[in-house]
Amino acid sequence: MRTVKHQMSSYSTTNTKCHHQLYIYDPHYSNLWIYYNLSFYYISSQWRSWSDSKQDCEQRGANLIIINNQEEQEFVLKATAGQLIWIGLSKEGEVWKWDDGTTLTLSFWMNGYPKSDNQYCAVISSSGWADYSCGYTNRWICEKRILQ
Repeated sequence: MRTVKHQMSSYSTTNTKCHHQLYIYDPHYSNLWIYYNLSFYYISSQWRSWSDSKQDCEQRGANLIIINNQEEQEFVLKATAGQLIWIGLSKEGEVWKWDDGTTLTLSFWMNGYPKSDNQYCAVISSSGWADYSCGYTNRWICEKRILQ
């Protein structure tokens, strides 16, 4: 992320916090990063499998998004217009884990999900999360946290 292309502030009275959105243009990747609440987010315009999406995020110095709370869930839904998007959640054995290795504790699954019948990667949509075959192709969202 080298040059600032456009800055835009939006203020939210939720929990009396002030949140800023800053749009960053990365000329190396010719893509737009969105700054929100101490993280940078990249929303892909391409379609790839979950593992290829994860690899793309890693090449950008980021991870597939880890959704930590309701506020971040709502931000992602707005930023992606509710489209089907890979998130950084997959199933290892019988446990759902985030891209950084942490175990899932808070979730926003759609009713009836996860089905987990050989579908071990998660997507977000306007209705919540669902599990899909990791080989399907979807768009994805990367997250780069400022404070680790």
